[in-house]
Amino acid sequence: MVVVMGTFRVAEEHIAALLPLARKVAEATRAEAGCIQSSYAQDIADPALFHVAERWSDRAALAAHAKSANMAEWVAARAGLGFHDRVIRLYETDDGEAL
Repeated sequence: MVVVMGTFRVAEEHIAALLPLARKVAEATRAEAGCIQSSYAQDIADPALFHVAERWSDRAALAAHAKSANMAEWVAARAGLGFHDRVIRLYETDDGEAL
């Protein structure tokens, strides 16, 4: 299993516009082959900070996701929303257990 954890920031004046876009991409990602979990969470102490959590069956599924139309749409949509400070980490587990 591949676990993706990370954060990103969005300009505060664009938070309301980002929320439906994030919901849409998470829902579309969950429907992709190999996706076990995909979610975004807005930080309760810092509303401009968002947390990313994904679990994938393997690297091939994650690689396909990175090339998907869904991701291309997400990257294009967030470009005008002050999206910045993206930090994403990838972890692999051998036994299918979440970290």
